[in-house]
Amino acid sequence: MKGESLFEVTIQGDVSTNSNRELILEWRGKIERSFASLPLSKMDRKKVSVMIEFWISSERLQTRRNDLDNLVKPVLDGMIRMGIIEDDADIFHLEATKFPTGSEEEVHISVKEWN
Repeated sequence: MKGESLFEVTIQGDVSTNSNRELILEWRGKIERSFASLPLSKMDRKKVSVMIEFWISSERLQTRRNDLDNLVKPVLDGMIRMGIIEDDADIFHLEATKFPTGSEEEVHISVKEWN
């Protein structure tokens, strides 16, 4: 069961996976800067529900290099590095979806307390 909303954030830029060495450092930086601006006092080792929506260029979605699990990994790693969660074990519900877009790529992340 999903509870109180803890935060929502949208990060714009070229969505990347850890397999793309050229883009991943820039993407990780954007993720971490976005998380750094969030009020972390609300988290404090809570069990959480994480919903992630990836809006990726329609052309890129035609390739095989956009596996959903690989898209999620940099986001979860960023949450750990920035202290939002201590470990992936804090996530009790994970929902991830990818959508085609004709405009700038982005990821929308919504985190709620898990009851």
